[in-house]
Amino acid sequence: MEQTLFLGAPFSGGQPHPGVSMAPNEFRKHHPDIFSGGEWRDMGDVVGPGLSFACAMEHAHLIAEKVESLPLKKNFFAALGGDHGMALGTVHGLLHHHPDLLVIWIDAHADANVPSSSPSGNMHGMPLAWLLGAKEGAPAWMKHHLHPRRLIYVGVRDVDPYEQMLLEEWDIAWIKPADFARESGRLLIEKELRRLDPHRTSKIHISLDVDALDAGVTQATGTQAYDGLSFDQIEDVITAISETRQVVSMEAVEVNPKLGTQAEVDHLFNWVKNLFLKVTPNKKRGLTQETPHSSI
Repeated sequence: MEQTLFLGAPFSGGQPHPGVSMAPNEFRKHHPDIFSGGEWRDMGDVVGPGLSFACAMEHAHLIAEKVESLPLKKNFFAALGGDHGMALGTVHGLLHHHPDLLVIWIDAHADANVPSSSPSGNMHGMPLAWLLGAKEGAPAWMKHHLHPRRLIYVGVRDVDPYEQMLLEEWDIAWIKPADFARESGRLLIEKELRRLDPHRTSKIHISLDVDALDAGVTQATGTQAYDGLSFDQIEDVITAISETRQVVSMEAVEVNPKLGTQAEVDHLFNWVKNLFLKVTPNKKRGLTQETPHSSI
């Protein structure tokens, strides 16, 4: 691949916490070095029309159109949110380029409610339902869908009744936090990848919500849940995925610069940068040093 194309999605209309839309520009301020060598190309931001539920849906549409327009057959795609509602647009756009896409959804939440089943009514808890083909509330512009056998959940632990029904009915691959007590993240994800993609022909997209981290690890994200994963456990999973050489895209969402301490925010941005550099095919020298996890 020739370059990494970076897209910001200052997307906050899917949830109620102010600040998460600041993340793309804060990331650029923290890491201007990542864009300085020509290997990463900043494609700017897709800015939404407002903060209502309808605006969040339209923002996802704008993101989908932007991703579809990018030259992604030869370039890697990296995106930073914003809340996880943006994934309705990113994954839909990526399916235009890679119909066989396999999505690794690293999150505390299943994000597969429909409007009538959602306890919160937040759009960032619904994108996967529509991507998987749910009809209720689905936007008319959608033309691509993700087969349930093309999805692997990692770290999900906060599941609503409707989402539990989908998980069971569709037998969706699910690596729970408790599974990490018996096997390493590397072995767990390798096992699921062999099962769902035995011939290693699928392109892979990683969708990382930082609230997959245990709530005791960081406060700089808006929808926390305990009994989650550590920094090391998520890194272990993403390193194993990157070694397949099938990863074509990654997005990171829900870093909120207005929540948590400045040290926690800085640490999350450093960690996210290093995860991006693990999966991008053209890593820059001098930018892959690990940030010590004991610093906060």
